[in-house]
Amino acid sequence: MQLLNQKTVLITRSADQTAEFIIQLQNLGAQTISLPLIKNSPINEQELKKIFNSEKYDWLIFSSTNAVKFFFDCINLNSINSKIAVVGEKTKKAIENLGLIVDFIPTQFTAKMLAKELPISLNDSILIPRSNLAKNDIVTVLESRNCNVKTFSIYKNSSIHYSKNERDSIFNQKIDYITFTSGSTVKSFVELGFRPNNEKIICIGPETAKIAEENSLVVSAIANPHTIEGMIEAIKSLD
Repeated sequence: MQLLNQKTVLITRSADQTAEFIIQLQNLGAQTISLPLIKNSPINEQELKKIFNSEKYDWLIFSSTNAVKFFFDCINLNSINSKIAVVGEKTKKAIENLGLIVDFIPTQFTAKMLAKELPISLNDSILIPRSNLAKNDIVTVLESRNCNVKTFSIYKNSSIHYSKNERDSIFNQKIDYITFTSGSTVKSFVELGFRPNNEKIICIGPETAKIAEENSLVVSAIANPHTIEGMIEAIKSLD
């Protein structure tokens, strides 16, 4: 049974991360429109190598598959002696696909929950490779638990711009749901001058929803768990 027959879902995540989301939606009968609002590119590659090789880290923390990709594009798998923590199942799978073991994943797939639950020892040294737009919530919590935390931007998150004709061609179509998988996609959406009409907004997690609401967008549902599968379940529950 095609539960989302005749429904159209707008996908705003980066182009290299849309395939699985599109397939799952189309298998349920949905029409999909891809409007990538962000793109990711590596930065600070040589500096990353220096930072990684200059110190022994007890933990590496990855909060996204992008962080995994750009980190291991620079760092040799065989040089990893640290324990690895990840925020969610997709990131866990990305680590395991490299042949590495994930030592910790939180009960809820948020960076703040990871920071609260991570089984650390006093003065553990932690490296968090991340995007240039990442927040410091995770750092604040870990430092309050007496850890030595080093963050480092290894990829740049940039907005994609569209002409007025391109924007109009998208929103002249019937759209039932708009999906946001990060705060960056929300900000790019707003910066481009897009405003929802009657579309329902689905966010992947509470942090993304918070940014949407701060930009006067009405969020219809937050995925639980905070994955694309959770987003699909949220869409189905609203349909």
